[in-house]
Amino acid sequence: MGAKGTMKFHLVIASPSFEEGLVFFLEELGFVIDEITPSETPSLAVLSGHGLTICLDKNAELEPVTLRVATEDKGLLGTEKVGPNGTKVVFGTNQGEGFIPVSGEPSFALNEAARAEWTTGRAGMKYRNLLAGGTWDYIASHIKIPGSGTVPDWVHYHDVNFQIIYCYKGAAKLVYEDQGPPFLFKAGDCVLQPPHIRHQVLESYEDLEVIEVVTPLNHSTLSDHVMNLPNEELNPDRDFKGQRFIWDQAKNRDWKMADTSQASLYQIGETGIGEASARQGDVRILRPVESGEDIRPLVHVNEENRSDFVLWFVLSGTTGFDRSSGIPLRTVRASDAISIIGAPPEYGDVVFRDPSSDFSVLEVRLPQETL
Repeated sequence: MGAKGTMKFHLVIASPSFEEGLVFFLEELGFVIDEITPSETPSLAVLSGHGLTICLDKNAELEPVTLRVATEDKGLLGTEKVGPNGTKVVFGTNQGEGFIPVSGEPSFALNEAARAEWTTGRAGMKYRNLLAGGTWDYIASHIKIPGSGTVPDWVHYHDVNFQIIYCYKGAAKLVYEDQGPPFLFKAGDCVLQPPHIRHQVLESYEDLEVIEVVTPLNHSTLSDHVMNLPNEELNPDRDFKGQRFIWDQAKNRDWKMADTSQASLYQIGETGIGEASARQGDVRILRPVESGEDIRPLVHVNEENRSDFVLWFVLSGTTGFDRSSGIPLRTVRASDAISIIGAPPEYGDVVFRDPSSDFSVLEVRLPQETL
């Protein structure tokens, strides 16, 4: 194989009715001719347009192709065109056919680690869904990368409203746009990835495990083939669609006592993500002051300030939990997760009862206004 610089890739499209096919691509779809041959009786043409290069071939014996076009033109959405050569052009949204309808029903779910189902996702990572079965406008995942070594990742970004990564176990070397050289992301650390920030996972260590929460469900991961990280620009306070990157390190985390009016003694580890995300969501860690002290994380503060999404992921220890609305006491352990989505007021408060002295839980909240 020759050097990559000398290679040209074309999508070959059969066009037995060559002239009609040529008119279709030029006049109907707006392509231009880069090359056509032979001059006297053309039978092959190289056309380009809209980031695509095709080779229209009169003599090719191939099945017709389908081209999917992402458009914001409401007059074209859901329509299609068929060329004389059988080529089908389908017009859809930017999400294409991957768009998934989401449920508006409320949900309360316990996801037990002992019953976890794992799938293989991007770059070979192992994924576990932490939410109830169904489709919600949120993603909450427990992600694993076994062993240690280089991660087959690339510079990319996400078209999201809110996204956090919490390092549960192990460590990883990460690099982010405008944030300087790569850094070591350790157990207990948390990052807010604002919308469209370029980033890359370079290496993982000691069986990395992270917790990721993202909204909306229908978002894209896009590659950046131009930017190399770390980039030369250093701007740690840069605004990314109203949010800024933050790396909250466990070793520097601020802890404070909970409001004593809740009649329970526990500590809250703040991350600063609420402010950095412009209140699109918040992350904190809860732990008891002493073994046996109840922890009461409210599902809603009041009718004007409800959390539409809450995830509790048990980081260590054990506890029982119930709701003031009367569900039976259940026991949860490390790696178990509890989620509440779209909770009405009658869901009441969740209480972690009689936690062990080493109990700690990650809490991620997204307010109703995020939707």
